[in-house]
Order: sequence, then structure tokens, then C-alpha cells
Amino acid sequence: MEHWADGKVTLLGDACHPMTPYMAQGAAMAIEDAAVLSRCLDGVGRDGVANAFRRFEATRKVRTTQVQETSRANIWLKERTDTSWVYGYDAWSVPLAA
Repeated sequence: MEHWADGKVTLLGDACHPMTPYMAQGAAMAIEDAAVLSRCLDGVGRDGVANAFRRFEATRKVRTTQVQETSRANIWLKERTDTSWVYGYDAWSVPLAA
């Protein structure tokens, strides 16, 4: 999906970045989305919602794309794998896009 938001409406989770089941990360991505979205909206008035949604998308797009592509390849954990990039992600402290 090219953009997740349109004005004051945005999508999150499988609605904007559906996951294949091979990494079992669909729900995890939605929970991460909710955490990052809440941070982007913190202290934002009505006039800033559209910008907060743009910031949310910019913050999450690289991560969700990487998880989608890894899951789609269906090779996750088939050999020794560093899982820290998946399980060590902290949605409460990841830097937000400008």
C-alpha cells in the first residue's frame, strides 16, 4: 500500500501491511503500530493529526516492510538466525520520524 493515511484517517496492522503467517508477527506488528501511533499522537491537537499519521507511517514503514519481506521469503529460523532485530525492537523507544 502506497500510503496508510488519508487526512485524519489512518490504517494500522494487517489493514495496511498484511503479514504472511511464516513468522507469526501479524499481531506483534499491530501492537507495535499502536504503541508508535500513540507516541506520534501524544500532545497533538486536531490540526496536527494528519501530520502525526504521516510521522507514524514514516516511522513504521521500514520495519513492517522488512518483516513482510522476511516472512514472504519463508526462510525464517530455517538456519541459525539473529532474531534480535525482530524480538528486540522496542516500539516505546524507537526514534520517531521527523
